[in-house]
Formats: sequence, C-alpha cells, structure tokens
Amino acid sequence: MKNYLSAPKVIAVTCALLLLLTACGGKTAESTTTTEEGQALTEPVETTPQATGGFDAPVITPDKVSYTLSSPTNFETGQFAAGQLPGQLNEKFTVSVTNNSAAALDLATLIVQGSTAAGTCVDIFDGDNAMEGAPTNPLAVGATKVFDWGLSCPGAVGDEFTVALSNAGTKIVEVKGKLA
Repeated sequence: MKNYLSAPKVIAVTCALLLLLTACGGKTAESTTTTEEGQALTEPVETTPQATGGFDAPVITPDKVSYTLSSPTNFETGQFAAGQLPGQLNEKFTVSVTNNSAAALDLATLIVQGSTAAGTCVDIFDGDNAMEGAPTNPLAVGATKVFDWGLSCPGAVGDEFTVALSNAGTKIVEVKGKLA
C-alpha cells in the first residue's frame, strides 16, 4: 500500500487546520441575553421577600402576581434524572403562577431555592416526573401556568423546609413548611 501523505503534505494540512481552527470564534455573535437578565444572573438576590406564606396557599406579590406552591411530597427519581444527591430527600411540588400584573411575566429567569436547617437543596431535573425547569415563554396578563419542581434536600422528614422564588435579583416569594 502506498502512503500518499509525505512530511511536507502533513505539515501543510496541519497548518491549514490550525489556521481554520484559530479563526473559529473570531466573530462575535449578538447576545440574546438582555441587560436585565444578565444582571439577574450576576447580582445578589435581596434577602427580604416581597411576600411570604405557606404551602398550598396563594402568596401574592405587590404587583398582583399569585404564586401557589403545593405541599412537597417525597418521590423516586426517574432513570435519567439529574441533581439528586445520595442520602438526601427528593422533594417534589407544583408551582402555580397567575399573572394579575399589568405586564407579561418572564418566568424563564425564575430561580427556585430550597433550604433546610441541615443545608441548601439542589434542583432535580427529571423528565420522567415532568420536572424540566421554569417555563420559557412569558406568562401573559391574566394567564396561569402550572409546572412541577424537584429539589434534593438534606435533612429528615418533618424538618423545616423553605422555598424561595427569585427573579431579576429580587426575592419574590418565600414559602415555609415541612419536608415530606
């Protein structure tokens, strides 16, 4: 079998590939993240929520958006779930948001944070249990959106459990209850 790649050809091909690869990323793509969304990702969240309450009851913010979080239940994650931690409780709850404000509500940047006395919870993403993160489409005025959320939390059944919803650097709602 005859080798068609001589040393000069290999060097020429290598140089051409290097030139092509170093040119990658030279052009800047226009960012799709707005300034407000960028700030929401980098600015610290206010510590005092706009509204507080408990599970299974509407918590209404000053701009008339209603958040209802169902009582958490313990659940088994699906085969391809991500985020669950060994030795922690997997808590699932439903978030219902009704937008009675004057403008559409961007839920795509919604941050859900859970905590117990034993530490901070982490998000579980699990398509088998319909836990796929926050909705990506804006919620129109007068509309309601319901979605499931999962958290892997340290602690034991019956421990105090707090869930905070934040958006654009503002803690919107804080709900307290017990681990299931």
